[in-house]
Amino acid sequence: EYLSYLMTSESLVIAGGDIQVDGDVLNKLADPLLHLLRNAVDHGIELPGDRTAAGKPAEGRIDLNFSRQGSGIVVVIRDDGKGLDYERIRAKAIERELIHAGQQLTHAELARLVLLPGFSTRDEVSEISGRGVGMDVVKTNIQKLNGVVNIHSEPGKGTVLTISLPLTLAILPVL
Repeated sequence: EYLSYLMTSESLVIAGGDIQVDGDVLNKLADPLLHLLRNAVDHGIELPGDRTAAGKPAEGRIDLNFSRQGSGIVVVIRDDGKGLDYERIRAKAIERELIHAGQQLTHAELARLVLLPGFSTRDEVSEISGRGVGMDVVKTNIQKLNGVVNIHSEPGKGTVLTISLPLTLAILPVL
């Protein structure tokens, strides 16, 4: 029931579809993008009742934007969901002994913890995003393309994931 709701109640808006990307890069980017989109649906977007109670439209929205910045490509995935649960991330990091209980971290530092191998705030696997694969795999795949992943999230307002990729390796020798 939850799965069928999620598949019919989100709006996915794609911008920058005309940006040309090296085929090899695009193939290597497909799995990380799919993982990030599934996470946005599963972890980010709230149920309609929760959304309307928070003053949001009942239907969630996910924006996928491709653009050129200088000589690189930037991919931005933005959802209007609940944002990262920083307290839950902090609790899991303490539980896994990644940080000390008294250690104070900024939201940016807590967000980076979700990129660590095996880090998850979920206790069980879901039908949509939980396949035992964490955000560390996304980070590793993007790093293989010499790219970086940044996360910015505001509780109650959503999450923005930015992937920055340099010129493709196929183009560099020509220059």
